[in-house]
Amino acid sequence: LITVQIVLTGALHEDGLADSLDGLWGGWTRDRRLEIMKDSRIGAYGVIGLIVTLLMRWQLWSLLIAADVLWASAMVLATTSRAPMAVLMAWLPPARASGLSQGVGQPDPVTAAAACAVAGLMTLVFWPGALFALLLAIGLTLVAWGRIARAKIGGQTGDILGAVQQFSELAGLLILVALILP
Repeated sequence: LITVQIVLTGALHEDGLADSLDGLWGGWTRDRRLEIMKDSRIGAYGVIGLIVTLLMRWQLWSLLIAADVLWASAMVLATTSRAPMAVLMAWLPPARASGLSQGVGQPDPVTAAAACAVAGLMTLVFWPGALFALLLAIGLTLVAWGRIARAKIGGQTGDILGAVQQFSELAGLLILVALILP
């Protein structure tokens, strides 16, 4: 499952996570952080972040598979972990004058709300009892990551968006696993 996710997305979100962690914690100034994030090389923060998050995802998905809720979990998390990207794009300005995120532009709040509505609808269809807990956990993840990005680089980049997807998936996985544990 994790391999399929990585192949289908071209590891775009994992790359964003690694670059974000390297840049936000490897640089002392806004410009240096953005420079590190643009660099194709991976640093210690990125490597450690990828290892930890991949191991966590492996363990949490394994628990959901063992509980025979793979399909429902995959459908819910495919949307609920991606909706925060649209919200973050609408909330924060691009941190750079160029780049993937800046090139896409800022969606209006209605578009971001539509992404959240689709995620909520998928949750109501596949796992209605998880809606409130997922909304809370992923919402807190989104706000925390957005505040960090604003404080450290003044906005969002494609890397920041990829990282929020990864963190949101982890938050969602933790919630779903908590719901199936006795």
